[in-house]
Amino acid sequence: MSRFFAKPGDSSSEDETETESSSSGSESESEDEKPQKKQQVKVVEEKKGPRKVMSAKDKRFDEVKSSIKLLKNAMSINDWNEIVPQFQKVNQQITKLSSLGDEVPTFYISVIVSLEKLIEMTHQDKDKVKKMSKTNAKSLNAMRQNIKKNNANYEDAIAAFKEKGAVESEEEKEESEEEEESESEEESESESEDEKKEAKKKAKGSDSEDDSDDDDDDDSDWGGSTSSSSSEEEGASGATGISKWMKTAKADDSDDDDGFEKVKKKEVKVQRVKEEKVVQDVKPKEQMVLSEENVAKKMEEIMAMRGKKGTNKRDQITQLELLATAKIVPSMTAQVLVALISAQFDSSMTRGGVPHMPIEFEATDANGNKTPSREGCLWTKCMHNIRSLLTVLRENPELTEESTGQSNSASQQTVQQAPPEFEDEEDVPIQVSSNLVSFVERLDDELYLSLRLLDNHSPDFLKRLLDIALLIELAEEVEEYYTKLNNSAVQARLSMRRLEHLYYKHDSVVAKAAAVTPQKGDRADNRQAFINDLAMTVYRFGDDQIKTRAMLCHIYYHSLHDRFFEARDMLLMSHLQDSVHSISNVPIQILFNRVMAQLGLSAFRNGLIQEAHQCFDELCQNNRLKELLAQGLNMRYQADRSQEQERAEKRRQTPYHMHLNYDLIESCHLVGAVLIEIPRMVANQYDTKRRVGSKALKRVFDTSDRNPLAGPPETTRDVIFAGAKALEKGNWQQCEEHILGLSVWQHLGSEQVVDNVKKMLRQRIQEESLRTFLFAYSAYYEALSQDQLCEMFQLDRTAVNSLVSKLIISDELFASWDQPTRSIVMHKKEKSKLHHLSLQFSDVISKFVESNEKSWDAKYGGYGFRDQNKGQGG
Repeated sequence: MSRFFAKPGDSSSEDETETESSSSGSESESEDEKPQKKQQVKVVEEKKGPRKVMSAKDKRFDEVKSSIKLLKNAMSINDWNEIVPQFQKVNQQITKLSSLGDEVPTFYISVIVSLEKLIEMTHQDKDKVKKMSKTNAKSLNAMRQNIKKNNANYEDAIAAFKEKGAVESEEEKEESEEEEESESEEESESESEDEKKEAKKKAKGSDSEDDSDDDDDDDSDWGGSTSSSSSEEEGASGATGISKWMKTAKADDSDDDDGFEKVKKKEVKVQRVKEEKVVQDVKPKEQMVLSEENVAKKMEEIMAMRGKKGTNKRDQITQLELLATAKIVPSMTAQVLVALISAQFDSSMTRGGVPHMPIEFEATDANGNKTPSREGCLWTKCMHNIRSLLTVLRENPELTEESTGQSNSASQQTVQQAPPEFEDEEDVPIQVSSNLVSFVERLDDELYLSLRLLDNHSPDFLKRLLDIALLIELAEEVEEYYTKLNNSAVQARLSMRRLEHLYYKHDSVVAKAAAVTPQKGDRADNRQAFINDLAMTVYRFGDDQIKTRAMLCHIYYHSLHDRFFEARDMLLMSHLQDSVHSISNVPIQILFNRVMAQLGLSAFRNGLIQEAHQCFDELCQNNRLKELLAQGLNMRYQADRSQEQERAEKRRQTPYHMHLNYDLIESCHLVGAVLIEIPRMVANQYDTKRRVGSKALKRVFDTSDRNPLAGPPETTRDVIFAGAKALEKGNWQQCEEHILGLSVWQHLGSEQVVDNVKKMLRQRIQEESLRTFLFAYSAYYEALSQDQLCEMFQLDRTAVNSLVSKLIISDELFASWDQPTRSIVMHKKEKSKLHHLSLQFSDVISKFVESNEKSWDAKYGGYGFRDQNKGQGG
């Protein structure tokens, strides 16, 4: 029993203390060796405090963070064998976290972005990959495939993270620096405190060694007093055993100065550092005087930092916008605007594999709240800056492109020739020059991309359509500026840009819109002459590719307004139908296909069924009309396309407001094929060598023949096929009911155009039904009355007379007119079915006999075929 717990009247206390002192003497050295460790453990236990209760969400977050730490460690040493399982583990934890209804954390997005960059850098370093082991290289390849599939699910989050990445990276750097400073301060203070404690302990140890002999004598003589004093201390403190030696917050020793007060002081220091940094950031902006010298210095700083890694593009744009408001020399103002416009174009994002400017019709206030605003769109801001640059150049005609920091626009081409390594023009890297005309062209390209990428039925798409008029007006003003400078090449380029936004609009639609609101950049009165002037400007001053595009746009405009013969003559004189397939420029081929489709619709509206069928035949024969018009992808042939080809086709898609009606084109093509091919099929029904001219119509017939239990027609093709079957029997009423009942004819144009087309179709159906009837049943009649035919097909006499006379003259019908009786007398020269079968049988027998004789002569001779072949050979 220890003497500290002995009672005053206990006789055995002295004996027990003597025996315990001998045993504790050996242990005292080991206990004295680690006094600091025990104190540190005690302090840590105090700092831990009470037990914390964590929610399932917090636990999931902690698990994900710990796994991400392991993943980052493996990434730092390029251990791909370890990265693969850790990446799978993190994804499993993210799925569990999302099951709780939480969003994907930003630190996970940052990890997958950095992992994708690391994979691409490692894959490009061929030497590094060769030095890897086989398992590590396999893991790298597997990880490269997995990261692409995984990041495809978080495209929007990754794009948002990349936009805000620069700002967040700077904030994180500042926070990490502050944390490092605070940690260094804590470590220095803790080290100084530990040194003080050790010095005090050493001093106490030396004093205790000097007085140890006296204390031992006093203790042996006054053992009861020591025990009584210890008991009194226990009663005073209320602690017993080892707990009384524990440090508490109530202690008044100087060693316990590392309490809560010191932490508060450190927090205050950190807050002061942050406040000082904020003040330092704010003061220069408030006190900055926008003089010419300050603007020039700031411009040099911004241009030096432009393009470097870690540079925040939004901050640069904000600073340049502030500099643009300064009242300085016009030449310097123009330089600031040129740099600002270039910076706005550089702040692009990638969506669907296409880099473009951010599409946001929102404005962000100082508190970070977003409100719908048309002026808050980056595209709109860039357009206003270009207009401001144009104003400065107009007001100061002495300014040249070199003095304002622009590049020479006269030495540039509109469309650069694609190098041989790039198959498509759009695959060529974009090279934007810093001059006014290139800014307008880049703005036009960004508008085109945004119209293609936005949802067709969203309100943002309608808002973006309103920007077309503003762009045309701006292009017109810039063209007037360059016209005064006698720069004809730039004038042709801008005229082409304006023409591409005007050629697909009908004059009637523009006139209706002009009655409501003025049409900026367009003309409601005498619009045809306006379009002709734009096209003539391009024909005079443009290069070959621009002239080709202008010619196609001009033909499309004439076809849209049913001027078929003018459009046809322009197409034939240009010889584009012969050379377009050899052109490697895919956008020009797409525009040519659009022109041919509109030309076919124009011919159909004018009642020229044969010409319309010729225009549609090449587009519709392979069932790839959507792809040829760049209005969608056919999923049937998805397996035949690679990812690069599919991405390139998506990049070439036509915006929705420029689409042609796919069902209307197919219906016009099939109806024209029915009116042309059905009479020909009936006339040659016993001919085995007959061929159907339209592959699309043959495909419809083959599909219907494979389905013997067909129900009532539902789709457009089924309705047209039912009309074809009725026309084949000569039942024109049923054929008219099927074909004219299609709702797709409402998309042909105005009500007057639709009525005229239906009248034309009704008359053509009656005429082709009469021809089909004569071909099918002429062998069963001796004579036919003209009045009876007029009554059956509801045609006038002149129409019946001219149609039958054409058939007789072309030897398609063996008959003659009997004028007194107004009847058609049949000559019975048509071959019956038995005659056709007999002729076919005789042809087969003759071929069989000839082949048999040749084989006999080749083996035995006797027919002279060998000698004949030798004579021909000699």
